[in-house]
Amino acid sequence: MDRLLEYVSAVGVTPMEIVPVMAAVVLAGVVRGFSGFGAAMILMPVYSAAFGPLVAVPLMGLADSFVTAPMVASAMRRCTWREVLPLAAGAIFLLPIGIHVLSIADPLVLRWAMSLFVLAGVAVLISGWRYRRRAPMPATAGIGAAAGFCSGSLGMSGPIIVLFWLAGQNNAAQARANIIAYFGLSAVIAITTYWLRDLLTAKVLVLAVIVAPAYALSLFIGTRLFGKASEQTYRRVAMAIIALVAVGSLFA
Repeated sequence: MDRLLEYVSAVGVTPMEIVPVMAAVVLAGVVRGFSGFGAAMILMPVYSAAFGPLVAVPLMGLADSFVTAPMVASAMRRCTWREVLPLAAGAIFLLPIGIHVLSIADPLVLRWAMSLFVLAGVAVLISGWRYRRRAPMPATAGIGAAAGFCSGSLGMSGPIIVLFWLAGQNNAAQARANIIAYFGLSAVIAITTYWLRDLLTAKVLVLAVIVAPAYALSLFIGTRLFGKASEQTYRRVAMAIIALVAVGSLFA
């Protein structure tokens, strides 16, 4: 514990700041393990408050990609590549623009815009609407581009991606595998971009090492919980996570 506090202090973070961060990390890991998404939606507000957005965004991407690598490898063997690849390709184009916007735009405006959009999408899904056909390739790539922009500017693309798959005909296991595989691909793109823009600072690297063990353990717990959930339970929990985070962003 003393060594941990030394590392925390070395990057300019006080013990009082790291305690709520670690609590959020545990909750986010359980949610991510169960649903395949949701960690950024929980952690980004906490990371941003504790460390600032220029540390929070790369920290989220780096720690998550490192810990979830085994889960991503498994999902890539089961995902629907004809849906995952167009989404990832679309994200490539607008992710760098989103990162640039991160440094110049008012994050409050961006957060409100995404929250209102996500709440509208959740309302549509609650009504029972689902699209019955496979989405055309341009539309899928467009969804990916919007997600890439949100990933770069807000550190979270989960709501848009998850709404896309929940609105389709995939079952819970397939939707979860697609979500995890997409985030695995987008993480490679994001981390490369962070490195090229010199955002992977010593502070980001040290904080990633600090949060990784707790995140990994809670991720394992969430994955075990998913194995016990029904199709209906998964969809209800997924939509509840998205709605709660969107509402929280409005009033943060």
